[in-house]
Amino acid sequence: MLSALVLLSYTLLRIVELPALRAEFSVLGLLLRFEVNTRNVMLTLAAALMAAGADWLIRAHPWREPGRTTREHWVMPGLAALGVGAILARLPMGPTWWAGLGLSAVLLIAILATEFIVSEADDPRHDGAAIALATLAYLFLVGALFAIRATGQRATFAVPLVFLATAAVAWRLLKLELPDRHLALQAALVGGVLAQISWGLHYWPMTPLRYALILGLGGYLATGIARAHLREEFGRGARVEYSIVGAVALALILVLT
Repeated sequence: MLSALVLLSYTLLRIVELPALRAEFSVLGLLLRFEVNTRNVMLTLAAALMAAGADWLIRAHPWREPGRTTREHWVMPGLAALGVGAILARLPMGPTWWAGLGLSAVLLIAILATEFIVSEADDPRHDGAAIALATLAYLFLVGALFAIRATGQRATFAVPLVFLATAAVAWRLLKLELPDRHLALQAALVGGVLAQISWGLHYWPMTPLRYALILGLGGYLATGIARAHLREEFGRGARVEYSIVGAVALALILVLT
């Protein structure tokens, strides 16, 4: 039912047309323009609905102790609703859009199911669900980065969005394996690194897919390095492993895209 409501909001994007509100002002000589339109409103509402629904779902777990926070379970459902909706909104109406809507339903249900399972470490399905959640997290991150690039945002807006998306995903994945640690600083560092990379890539002529895949790879490597550092496992073997994986993956991205 929750996923159906989110999908309904995506469908309303094709029907409802709200009056756009525009504003512009100057900061340090830089002219900034903001626009609030139907797409922004509906996607924001979809993300809020998905996060609130995930909170309700996790609190309803029969094994959950009262009073435990659910903040870490809001991140991926909210990001999924934003990323999926932004891509779906750019598809032309037709068979492709309907296929995308069906795939969106599968992905939204999958993210809710995995968050429900990993919320309790004693669940025998926890380890498998954690792997699935990490996979979905990077998939949604690439989708969000693709949407940021495809919408043609100025660097002033695109770079902060990249920071927020990558920091949120890094925090969620680090929290998944180290639930008792305070990880906001490490997540912010990951987001800062990716924001700097995105600032450089912003002015390069490249497709949104290549841009998203390169930054997604950077997010994967930065999060993995942060995790290994926190576990005090970032020795010579880990450095060699991440270097090889990064080099091979980057070569494949450049060749195939």
